[in-house]
Amino acid sequence: MFDGKEIRDEILKDLAANVAASETKRSLAVFLVDNDPICAKYVELKQKLAAKIGVQFSLYKFDEKDSEDEIFQAIEFLNSDPETDGIMIQIPLPKRFDRDHLISAISPEKDVDGLRFCAGLDSKFKPPVVLAILEAIRVSKADVTKSKIALIGHGFLVGSPLERILKENGASLSVFRSDSDIHDLTDFDIVISAVGKAGIVKDSMIKEGAVLVDAGTTEQNGSMVGDIDEFACKKAAFSTPVPGGIGPVTVAMLFRNLVEK
Repeated sequence: MFDGKEIRDEILKDLAANVAASETKRSLAVFLVDNDPICAKYVELKQKLAAKIGVQFSLYKFDEKDSEDEIFQAIEFLNSDPETDGIMIQIPLPKRFDRDHLISAISPEKDVDGLRFCAGLDSKFKPPVVLAILEAIRVSKADVTKSKIALIGHGFLVGSPLERILKENGASLSVFRSDSDIHDLTDFDIVISAVGKAGIVKDSMIKEGAVLVDAGTTEQNGSMVGDIDEFACKKAAFSTPVPGGIGPVTVAMLFRNLVEK
């Protein structure tokens, strides 16, 4: 079982040492364009971790009453601000905002959340969640170039950018755009799911000893659960839990992008 919290803590420890030894302090600007409590919770977590490793954190809050131009102009101002090293927008945005238009405002040099990459634009950075998934596969000791990989889900933040990166690395990849497309995954060595529907990957679908990476989360009976059923995880040689798996490493990778840019 992959221990995402342990990996996160190791990364943050190294980053804190890096920041402490540097004469230049890194700074992150986060745009929260919603009052959604889940988005606010994720932003609060980033703020706490920034303080923990010595990164300056600035929060720019907007709501649905604010104009898109105001947000766009604020991002453009920060692009030219030498004291701002990274800029990110907390996704998802309210429906009335043009997500890709706002993302396009972020400088490729400051796109530490890889949102430009997700939108098919040039970016210096890969999305942190994709880096977290690749880290889990690395820990599993599976060889991406020699494994048959199933990717379930083709969303903006995970599935779509992950497909691009895996194919660039020469992976043998089959993409299932929704859970309705999956029935038999026993032919695959690595199964990655990023749908956000509880327990859609059953033990009967996978082969014994597969590597399972769960990047999907949903709330069920007051608890966060993943796409991969617990019995499938028991059948696997390696799996990532929800919570405590890909999520913690994703946040750490965001700060690695920022600090090591």
